[in-house]
Amino acid sequence: MIDLHKYRDIHSHQANLALRGDTIVSISPSEEMLVGGIYSVGIHPWDTITAPTAEMIELLRHKASDSRVVAIGECGFDMLRGGSVEVQQAVFDIHTTLAEQLDKPLIIHAVRADHLILAWFKRLRPSVPWIIHGFRGSQRRAEALLRAGLYLSININHPLNYPTPPERTFFETD
Repeated sequence: MIDLHKYRDIHSHQANLALRGDTIVSISPSEEMLVGGIYSVGIHPWDTITAPTAEMIELLRHKASDSRVVAIGECGFDMLRGGSVEVQQAVFDIHTTLAEQLDKPLIIHAVRADHLILAWFKRLRPSVPWIIHGFRGSQRRAEALLRAGLYLSININHPLNYPTPPERTFFETD
């Protein structure tokens, strides 16, 4: 499995950064990848208003296996926006399976969904890192996620006012 700590930015949506070599650009399965770019690929919870088609799932699987893709996601749960919880769960399950099959870390979007993420994590006991991206929560929330075995990704422009273990913390620009 790839060590994501070698990247300065593990989650960006700025396509022009894909070729820098130190940034992982998050794309949807329908977006194009540049030769030499570094990516994560996933179906964002906001894009689950309608269930993804079989073609979209197949495109996700195909892109996820590309060597330019070093992580799976952004995927996860958003309790304020996106499809029903059932659809988000079905889509999340596809991502967790892919991450395990391909031995690639999972980048997770979690809005008011820690309870779901923690339940899935406990049930699946993944062998790949699960990273909560864009983490801005309290120290208590961070400690609970870290204690469970998850990782955190913190926006470079919005640092936390408490320490997190460097080996379990990543940085991003999203």
